[in-house]
Amino acid sequence: MQQEIFKYRIKLTKYGELKYISHLDWQNLIIKTLRRCSLSLVLTEGFNKIPKTSFSPALPLFIESECELVYFQTHRALPQNFKEIFEKNTNKNVKLIECLDLSKTQTKLPALETLIQWAKYEAKVVLNKNESILNFKELEYNTNKCLSCDEILIERKTKKGLNKVINYRKSLNFLEFKDGVVSFVLKCGQDPIIPSFRADEFLKTVYGDDSKFDVKRVCFFDKNLRVI
Repeated sequence: MQQEIFKYRIKLTKYGELKYISHLDWQNLIIKTLRRCSLSLVLTEGFNKIPKTSFSPALPLFIESECELVYFQTHRALPQNFKEIFEKNTNKNVKLIECLDLSKTQTKLPALETLIQWAKYEAKVVLNKNESILNFKELEYNTNKCLSCDEILIERKTKKGLNKVINYRKSLNFLEFKDGVVSFVLKCGQDPIIPSFRADEFLKTVYGDDSKFDVKRVCFFDKNLRVI
């Protein structure tokens, strides 16, 4: 008799010191946390079995997040105090914001890398002592310049080692500078036509330097720009 399977999607924060760890280390941290919670996790097949999981697209280093998503499956329903158990067994900078039970979903769940197509970021300007509010004028100018142009060009190397210039303008869906915060929506999912655009690369290209910002990812969208 086949065991019943429960499907869940959790939304997590990735704050503080966690912005310095790689995506692989982040995945290992969450998988270890799920193991510590003594759940009846569904495992992958093969010799080296690990919990069957799916993670939202990789976050660049030095960027925080309040919307990291993880799919996982269990053979038993989660306890009512799962949030408390999870946060007790993980890093202090990880908070469980939401836990959705997707067990009644009849269709096969797409991997998060496929479901997620866009991401919204907020970059708060950090002014040094030698800087002034006049820097806001420059940021506002660069924002308007970007919105009015048809190209955001970045040179890449192909697999054959050749240089290729790619236009990322269609990878930017929204951009606004208001009250010292740059808000923007970038392509981050798999798409044969519109390339994914990293938040740090976007800030460097448009504003010249990404170190002048405290950046966080705030939400994800599907292909129809519906919040996930």
